Order: sequence, then structure tokens, then C-alpha cells
Amino acid sequence: MPVVACSLHSQVTPVCAALRGLRVAYVQLEGGALAVELSDAVRELRREGLLEATIGAGACFGGDLDCVNVYSALAVARARGADVVVCAIGPGIVGTGTRLGHGGMAAAAAIEAASALGGRPVLALRVSDGDARERHQGVSHHSDAVLAVTGDRARVGSPAAGDWRTACEGLTLHHMGRGPDEDPSFFAAAYAAGVHARSLVA
Repeated sequence: MPVVACSLHSQVTPVCAALRGLRVAYVQLEGGALAVELSDAVRELRREGLLEATIGAGACFGGDLDCVNVYSALAVARARGADVVVCAIGPGIVGTGTRLGHGGMAAAAAIEAASALGGRPVLALRVSDGDARERHQGVSHHSDAVLAVTGDRARVGSPAAGDWRTACEGLTLHHMGRGPDEDPSFFAAAYAAGVHARSLVA
């Protein structure tokens, strides 16, 4: 089963847009808000039929189901018939400005769990051409850090994959106060991860 690991909550919507028509479960990881119900994106994706189930993992709570950790969350999603799982931290992010001290490292935990359980992990790269902070320009240091600790266990999608704007039409896209016109690379890269995960569905 493909598992898309996101380091930011704002990546979930474009990832799910690429998975339209599949049975998608969302697993919320620690590193941002813990309550699943705080997510406007999750509510919108459920309303649009792009999410089948929500699961809180670890300290996260308020999903359709809550699991002790990401391993059990992935196992439960699979047992309940998910074609793909999208893992992400909740809205907001814990951060210290250091290479490893940020909530985005939860994506590494999802990759490790998916790999250990025989899944097919895909990392949604955090990419920006609109962020003024040098550490987040191009491929963010968040993604670099996740890839550094997970090695070759995660696949990544090509940012040129598909027409993300058409696929996301009608959905709310925003990241750090920027929309698709202010930071197109961010949304294109997240969408590409969903496209790649879709190609891995058996």
C-alpha cells in the first residue's frame, strides 16, 4: 500500500487531489496540532469525497479512529480497505529553526513505519519559490533532513507530474499565507507525491 508522508499539513489537499477516486485514509501525526477536528482541510476533503477515513496516531486524537502509534494506524487503515494512506502533522508546526528540531520529522517516522510494514512510502517534498527564508527556498531543509535519515526508503514524485491546478480546482490551497499564485512550486510538489503514490496502487 502506498503511504504519502507529508511534513506540513498544507500538503494534504494537493496530495489528496491527485488521489481522487481512490479510498484514501488520513493519518494525523504529532508535530503540529493534535486534534484532527481542528483541520479545515480535512473537513473540506471529507465533504468533497476525497478522504474516506481519518485516524489520529500517538497523541493525536479525534479521528474516526485513534491508534497508539503510526504503525498501528497504517495497519488499521490497510485492514479497513484503504488504497492509499496520507500521513501528515496537524495544522501548524513545532519548529526551532534547526535541521532536526521541527515537527516535519514526523514524515520520517511515517516512512520508516510504512517501509517496515511492507508498504511503499512516498515523501511529499516541501518545495518553495515564494518563501523568503533561505532554509525553505527550493527543496526545504525539512525535506533534506527527512531524506537524510530515511535514505532510499522513500520515493519522491516529479514536480512536473500532471496538471495540479486543474486537479485542485475548487479546493482551498494555502501555505503560510500564500496561495497557488504566490508559491506554485509548493503545491505542485505535493500534488506530484500524490500522482506518484497513485501509480503505485496495485
